[in-house]
Amino acid sequence: MREVKLEFPSGYDRNTQAVVGLFAAQFDDLSRKLKRAVDGLDVRHLEWQPAPGMNTVGMLLAHLALVEIWWIVVAAKEIPEKEERRIVDEILGTPNLEDGMPLPVEGNHPDVLRGIPLENYLNMLDKARARVHIEMQRWKDSELGHKYKLRDDVITWEWTLYHVLEHFAGHYGQVQMLKHLMRNAGVLEKK
Repeated sequence: MREVKLEFPSGYDRNTQAVVGLFAAQFDDLSRKLKRAVDGLDVRHLEWQPAPGMNTVGMLLAHLALVEIWWIVVAAKEIPEKEERRIVDEILGTPNLEDGMPLPVEGNHPDVLRGIPLENYLNMLDKARARVHIEMQRWKDSELGHKYKLRDDVITWEWTLYHVLEHFAGHYGQVQMLKHLMRNAGVLEKK
């Protein structure tokens, strides 16, 4: 019989971070699933669109990296807007990375992402997650009610963790759908 469980990432204290650590474990599990889902995709797959204006797998991968950093490292710490870009660039080591979202109705895969191989996207995701773990390891369960301001909203760290998880899961599903559409279009080999 196979045991199915989430691996609690190192660096989290089960006594003071049971909830935070559980979110970290969920983030990492979804990342493993996403990496398996995109394994073997080449540049043409990463840039393929079912129609103009629709996201590509490459756009989604870049977006996931940017969003994790933005919510957990930037927004939750109330980093001033003028500092956001510098922090993201520093973490990813990629100046001015954009994901192209949202695309215009007739938009195509963005030029800034053109020709980027899967390895580079996975590296972005790994760098983002490593920095997110550093930040989350500072959060204690007792502090999840911590509030910060974002434009006209007051948001808690607890909601932030939930939002990043649901956001990642939604786009993981979108990647799976794009692979299905690629197979139907004959762009990706059917398994």
